[in-house]
Amino acid sequence: MSPAERGATGPLPDVCLVVEGTYPYTPGGVSTWINDLIQALPDLRFVVAHVGPERGALPDRRYPLPPNVTALVDLHCRDPRADADDRAALRRAARAARRRHDGAARPSRVLAALRRLLLEEQVDASLLDDLASGDLPVAEFLHGRSSFALTLETCDRLAPEASFLHYFWHFRSMHLPLVRLLAAPPPAAAMYHALCTGYAGTLAAVWSRRTARPLLLTEHGIYTRERSMELSRSLWLRGAAGGDHADEATAAALRRTWGRHFRSLARCAYACASRIISLSEVSRERQIAGGAPAEKTLIIPNGVDAARFGALASSAAFRVADRRPVRIGFVGRVVPIKDVVTFILACDLALREVALEVRIIGPLDEDPAYVGRCRRLVADRGRTREIRFEGPRPLEAIYPEIDVLVLTSFSEGQPLVILEANAAGVPVVASEVGACRELLEGRDESDRRLGPSGIVTRLAAPTETAAAMLSLARDPALRRRMGIAGRRRVGTFYRRDDCFARYRALYSRREWLESAGASSA
Repeated sequence: MSPAERGATGPLPDVCLVVEGTYPYTPGGVSTWINDLIQALPDLRFVVAHVGPERGALPDRRYPLPPNVTALVDLHCRDPRADADDRAALRRAARAARRRHDGAARPSRVLAALRRLLLEEQVDASLLDDLASGDLPVAEFLHGRSSFALTLETCDRLAPEASFLHYFWHFRSMHLPLVRLLAAPPPAAAMYHALCTGYAGTLAAVWSRRTARPLLLTEHGIYTRERSMELSRSLWLRGAAGGDHADEATAAALRRTWGRHFRSLARCAYACASRIISLSEVSRERQIAGGAPAEKTLIIPNGVDAARFGALASSAAFRVADRRPVRIGFVGRVVPIKDVVTFILACDLALREVALEVRIIGPLDEDPAYVGRCRRLVADRGRTREIRFEGPRPLEAIYPEIDVLVLTSFSEGQPLVILEANAAGVPVVASEVGACRELLEGRDESDRRLGPSGIVTRLAAPTETAAAMLSLARDPALRRRMGIAGRRRVGTFYRRDDCFARYRALYSRREWLESAGASSA
């Protein structure tokens, strides 16, 4: 164990947050939540381990690191430049791997774990320890005979109808990030806190096993579900004819295998975590269905600063007047999972009935191709005057300037934007994903007595979304009643201080957190 792993240079940081593709590089709900958590606990020392795609693929930091972040560790799933610059070393490693294979050397424990993950989809302590051994160099994974034999076996077992050439490259793509990450030494910390499953969650589980430090897992959204939705929409897995696309049978087999891979990674995090946190009962049930032991699960709803947003609401005189045009806002990243296309189509339908000002507020640089598609749709519908893309804006410039928030996402956990809008007295139209219904209608009888603070619609339903928008646009009294209900609901059930106080208790109450060596797996 290295000095960094032992914490030999000084007191251990309290928590290592293990994140994937979010803080501090990508703005959005999860990143904002992480930043707020760190700032809300200034007496605790944090390390942030960020798992990203490849070096240089993400923009510069979007959040300045608070003073109580002692280190930022950047890890990358891909490193094409290193592979290209070191081909001679790779060839030497490949020859050494073949010699070890020919000499009947002990097979890699990591390869054995990867085999079990794909073929058995069950995780126990021995599998986690095999992963934690980290005995599979990247070169051996890429060029070793045992690795190739595993590719053949899993193709025959899981995707016999698939083109082996396609399967070979996908097998590499799904496992190479994990093999790379397993080589990273654990940052010193008293405990690890993963903010998702996937590669980051599995890495956090491995670090927990190596150091015998406890692991917390929080899922804002259910990672396996979101990856499954992305796979279903991926052009390279739709069986398109020609080019490098797979045929229909291969595409279907690859989707199944990728889904199996992500479910197995989730089981690694679930098995090692001492506590598995979700934001709502809907998400908790999905975790349990995905393999999380029910006795480990815990619900901690998100929260916002009710006083801050209440101050924004106090200046919004438009909510008690019947003004035109009504201002509709989408607040979030312009990316496919937010289904901004449905939002635009719904606005186009509603604009045929009432006057609206529509604002799309949020980052435009995460998926330029999708942003381009959304802009073209607005232009094709002749709505460039009514529907504007405004980019990111400070909160103080958002909620006093909109009458209705609309969220049309395919997947959410417990959206902060709904809590923010309701706390500011803005009613919401949201698709029925994650905790949206309980946020807008109440999660128990006492909550429901406050009344609805918005309208829930089906997924990908422009006509239904437009009808909800029209109901609110035409009825300022309804907007006002829902705005009042939203403020009361957030002030009673979704206060940020309550949320972070529960995390402080988890970080400090060690009797809640079994050591990783003794955790059930």
